[in-house]
Amino acid sequence: MRYKQFILIALFSGVLTIMGAFLMLSLWSRSAPATGQEIKAEEGIHGASEEPPGEAVPETESLSALADAGITPVDDPVRARDQKTYQEERSQLTLLLSSVNRDIRMIVVDRDGRPVSGVDFICTVNSDSFSASYEDSDQDGILYAADLPSGRYTVELTPTPGYIAPEEVSTVTVRQEISYTAVADISSMIFMESDINAEEEDTADIDEEDDGELLEAGGIDLSNGTLGIDVSKYNKDIDWETVRDSGVEFAIIRLGYRGSSSGSLVEDPYFQKNFAGAKAAGMKIGVYFFTQALNTTEAVEEASMVASLVKPEELSTPVFIDVEGSGGRADGLDKAVRTANINAFCETLTGMGYRAGVYASKNWFNKYIDTESLGDWKIWLAQYKVRTPSYKGRYDAWQYSSKGHVDGIEGYVDLNLNLSLGD
Repeated sequence: MRYKQFILIALFSGVLTIMGAFLMLSLWSRSAPATGQEIKAEEGIHGASEEPPGEAVPETESLSALADAGITPVDDPVRARDQKTYQEERSQLTLLLSSVNRDIRMIVVDRDGRPVSGVDFICTVNSDSFSASYEDSDQDGILYAADLPSGRYTVELTPTPGYIAPEEVSTVTVRQEISYTAVADISSMIFMESDINAEEEDTADIDEEDDGELLEAGGIDLSNGTLGIDVSKYNKDIDWETVRDSGVEFAIIRLGYRGSSSGSLVEDPYFQKNFAGAKAAGMKIGVYFFTQALNTTEAVEEASMVASLVKPEELSTPVFIDVEGSGGRADGLDKAVRTANINAFCETLTGMGYRAGVYASKNWFNKYIDTESLGDWKIWLAQYKVRTPSYKGRYDAWQYSSKGHVDGIEGYVDLNLNLSLGD
């Protein structure tokens, strides 16, 4: 019996020894370096494909081509597919159209709604009786067709390398008469100052000089109105409750401006903060916009921007179009064109329930604006260093100094007298 037990134990030990040897051999084979063929086969498992028959493309040349196309190469097929989709989405274009006065304004925007610059786009405009192509020669993403017959038009964007043109043909109606209608997609045209060169674009310069001496001496007649201020980014942070407690009853806040160089629509970086602060302090509020419109179409765009950022019921004064020099694109307009732009701005806003007005200096009202051709807009006059204005025309508000001091605002601030602006 003991002999049989010994035999069984020996056999069992042998089996264990053999199994251990196979296990060690298996582990060693997995850790050993693979041959060239094995490496190639293993790479095939992980998704690498063999080069197709024919001449192979050098790796450096392939990478260069991808870099030229603005694509960073990736190894993973899924990531590569996602990247291709992303690139296609980024290059998808949309065409925005508007018409004011026998014209069509065409804006080529990207997926973020921003005009695409640096590309010489071409648009073809067609109607039953008209056909022409227009080129974006200044490459700002905006094309303009003027003096068109009235009618229904289609507009097509010519395919451009590196971009995907809209699949659907865009349409717009051109009317014989001027149509002061807000631009529906104006938000896509509004920039923040971080997007532009503010030093080149924000160059408004009122042609009035003020040394503040008459103001300090108490020589200005302030008996016929209520005290107000106008502010912009240049006034920095404002303590609006302190301003209110100092006796200031209203504030006209700059909402934005059109760039004097590029013509871009730009929101004042302090507008939202100023508007919210003045509103919270219970102040009466108005807004103004510095224009650089070259035509009525651009003036309608400026009015549309105002309407996109503030509601008529939020305002206690008219919306003012600020007309003054800048050393820029609109300085050379003749009087008739400038006056037509003012009327277009104001007509567009009044058609949406706003009250409207125009701000300028005495010199500009006298020399550069046809006041007799203005609509019944409120007039905000700038004239300094006088006890009362010497301007002979009508006016509803008077900006009497640019050297004012108000508690809650550091540095100088513009001072105004509200004579008949309404509530």
